[in-house]
Amino acid sequence: MRDTMVSRGPDAAGMHVDRHVGIGHRRLSIIDLEASVQPMCNEGGRIWVVFNGEIYNFPELRQDLLARGYKFRTAGDTEVIVNLYEEYGEECVSRLRGMFAFAIWDSRSDTLFMARDRIGVKPLYYALGDEAFLFGSELKALVADDHFAAKREIDVEAVHSYLSFLCVPDPICIYRGVRKLPAGHSLTLRGGQLEVRRYWDVTFRDEEGTTEDAWAAQLLESLREAVRIRLVADVPLGAFLSGGIDSSTVVAIMMDLMDQPVKTFSIGFSERSYNEASDARLVARHLGTDHTELMLSPAEARDAIPALLDHFDEPFADSSAIPTYYVSKLAREQVTVVLSGDGGDELFGGYPWRQVRPGYQRALSRLPRPARAGIRRLSSVLPHGVPGTNFLRHMDMPYGRYILDAMAVFDEADRGEIYAPEFAQAVGEVDPYVHHLRHLDGSADRSWKARMMEYDLKTYLPNDILTKVDRMSMRNSLEARVPLLDHHLVELAARIPSRLKIRGGVSKGILKRVMARYLPKEIIEKRKQGFSVPLGSWLRTELRDEILDTLQGPSRHAFFEEVAVEKLKDAFYRGDDSRNHQVWTLYAFERWYQNVHAASRRTAVAREACQL
Repeated sequence: MRDTMVSRGPDAAGMHVDRHVGIGHRRLSIIDLEASVQPMCNEGGRIWVVFNGEIYNFPELRQDLLARGYKFRTAGDTEVIVNLYEEYGEECVSRLRGMFAFAIWDSRSDTLFMARDRIGVKPLYYALGDEAFLFGSELKALVADDHFAAKREIDVEAVHSYLSFLCVPDPICIYRGVRKLPAGHSLTLRGGQLEVRRYWDVTFRDEEGTTEDAWAAQLLESLREAVRIRLVADVPLGAFLSGGIDSSTVVAIMMDLMDQPVKTFSIGFSERSYNEASDARLVARHLGTDHTELMLSPAEARDAIPALLDHFDEPFADSSAIPTYYVSKLAREQVTVVLSGDGGDELFGGYPWRQVRPGYQRALSRLPRPARAGIRRLSSVLPHGVPGTNFLRHMDMPYGRYILDAMAVFDEADRGEIYAPEFAQAVGEVDPYVHHLRHLDGSADRSWKARMMEYDLKTYLPNDILTKVDRMSMRNSLEARVPLLDHHLVELAARIPSRLKIRGGVSKGILKRVMARYLPKEIIEKRKQGFSVPLGSWLRTELRDEILDTLQGPSRHAFFEEVAVEKLKDAFYRGDDSRNHQVWTLYAFERWYQNVHAASRRTAVAREACQL
């Protein structure tokens, strides 16, 4: 189980076995390179910890524990966690500032305590079965266990949700019986009883009564502190730089705090409309960074894509994983730690199209139900991708569900067409939006903009963006730190009025105001582009054979209607760009499905050989 994750920790490996408990660790050495090996125990040898991540306030915590009489053998942050648990018990997690997933084995009380950081930067999977409790930073560690591998079953709810949102949302997993510990939660296993509880939460609520100048001053101070505490490392450190406002903000503040040029890294594409390399170059020249860029062609990416998708262990269809992998690979040639700008969109309204609840939708939703139903039936005969079809189809839905269905890769109507009858029956009344709607429900006295930013922070960010960055950076043994998701900064941003973030449909207003003194005017005023690949072009050229070969696979008979899949492919290859993400989503699922079945066959052959 431990050695399935060598790329997460190529520098060292450790294991501790105590009667019925075994914990293992792979280490990527960042701080206290020689001494802080894991698993690590407290001074009495009764409490053990395995830990992935960084605790940025560990020097202050260490001083407090020293004053309380604790002794330290190392200079890193891991020993702080185990001593903090000995002093404060499970409440220790509320004192930590950083990104983390850790497990503590307390042999004094036969208790396993685990926790995941507040925002969900670091992952944590677990499964409680009849014979064992398993956990790991990646799903592949659990799959490596013989008992689990023998009986793993696909969770149809997870497939249902994946087809809507490109990924499987927490707390569910593609395998039945496996769960992801949600961000800001801890887990206790004692006497065979498992308890999961939330230890931190944040609510976006516009707080009036403070001037814009005062908000801007607080924001700049918080940004600087969040970046400063993430510059501690005993290995080379750099930053991702896309040329957007978020990564440029992080790099600008790094340059202001460091006494040498920041090493920055970016990816570009030959397709001009997707290429931000020139913007990154502009920022690098303006700030004086030591900049490296790579121009990525579809031919270069083609052979690596199947392995990249396999590394997620679950179906995952955010195509921006491709450039994320390559920029991580590029950075790892020079540094071991990078800072990234992830989180700015969620905190400052970077997705403006879904921040405004249109008045005409509210007005039309008051039409009599028969009239709305008639309009919806009309929308069903319009060709896919015709402007306005989405709106007409969703006008009789509650607005929260309308937003989710409008965002879905395969919306309610699409799923009805593509599902095989057996699969449609299996999912039955299962709502693919249930794990998302709970983050949209809330008090009506909050602005819709605030609610949508909170929704993005608690769903899209941990399930998609942070999953992508964690897997692709750790695939290259690179640690990615995210200062914009420092929980103190998140709590501040949640209070800043939405009107200061989104003005006239333009996002990140207050962030741009704060950073105007640091960055070129062209970057401050540029429109959001996003870190994406020219998917439609790639799928029709270099990736065409791979897509078509893979989509002849076996899963369609279990999940998808063959005629519907062929119809979708034909429409796409005839030039229907509205099908880009649907084709890619089916391809990514099929890659995962075929890989799983190949692994199952290898396991069966190995077991048979052992018996012989």
